[in-house]
Amino acid sequence: MPLPDAAAPASCGPVALHHWIRDGLERLDHRYDPDVARLCAALRERHGSPVAAVLLYGSYLRGKRDTLLDFYVLLDGLQGALPPLEALGNALLAPNVYYVSLPSDGKGPALRAKYATLTLRQFRRAMDDFHSYFWSRFTQPAGLVYARDAETAARVVDALAAAADRFVREIAPMLEGPFDAERFWREGLALTYASELRAEASSGTAELYRCNRPHFDALLAAAAEAPRAPLAREPDGTYRRTGDHRLAAARRWRLRRAQGKLLSVLRLVKAAGTFDDPLDYLLWKIERHSGIRETPTERQRRHPLVFAWPLLWRLYRRGAFR
Repeated sequence: MPLPDAAAPASCGPVALHHWIRDGLERLDHRYDPDVARLCAALRERHGSPVAAVLLYGSYLRGKRDTLLDFYVLLDGLQGALPPLEALGNALLAPNVYYVSLPSDGKGPALRAKYATLTLRQFRRAMDDFHSYFWSRFTQPAGLVYARDAETAARVVDALAAAADRFVREIAPMLEGPFDAERFWREGLALTYASELRAEASSGTAELYRCNRPHFDALLAAAAEAPRAPLAREPDGTYRRTGDHRLAAARRWRLRRAQGKLLSVLRLVKAAGTFDDPLDYLLWKIERHSGIRETPTERQRRHPLVFAWPLLWRLYRRGAFR
């Protein structure tokens, strides 16, 4: 379904930013990719009529095929889409994370994906969170593989525009002197990486930027046109921050680092109740990004919340995640 070509709400940044995000969602939707289409249909069947939109996200969009596909499933509401206890967990600490696997259909391979669930309202409000968990992720490319109608698609675009606006307002005060788009995104994404427990090294922001340079460059240029934007674009294409709020911004980022570590642990604990074989997935992801491997015992696999902590501590001490 083509996304609506509508003017942006005045409170959410310039029309240019909304148009760029809308066009990017269309370019990366992958709706005609048969693997994506099969998985999207399975997610809609699993959660039924409350599914309002499905976003494709992550390294699959950068051409990697040796990984699980990543989706965000956006819901009208949690009741009817999730079991009661899982709905409560999603309401208290979003998102819930799930695993889905499909056998070969005779035409294509067996497929695996993980996906997160949020309501549309949670998704929009998350872009105003103090912590960067959501708004940093959704400055990165995403594809809208399903939207129920034009109004739903417009709400997704509005949320992603808010994410870009928030990212720029939190990162620009941290940068000294003239800076180009690459420095802005690499240093900005490194700050968000440091605010979570992540297996990816902060140096991975260089690859992320390089793989998505046109997206990031255009997104920053559009965000810089917003009223009262905290940065200005120079004639030579570089940027400079406007205003002098570095000390306040630095305090916010110190708080985010402390908050983010705790939230990461809580989300990991919650995922153990919704994700099939959560420990094996976590160890696979850690090895994929850090090269550090640990093999769990059967007892740790069966009861990860009780017995896996010494294993995770060893990985942390070995530098597998920070």
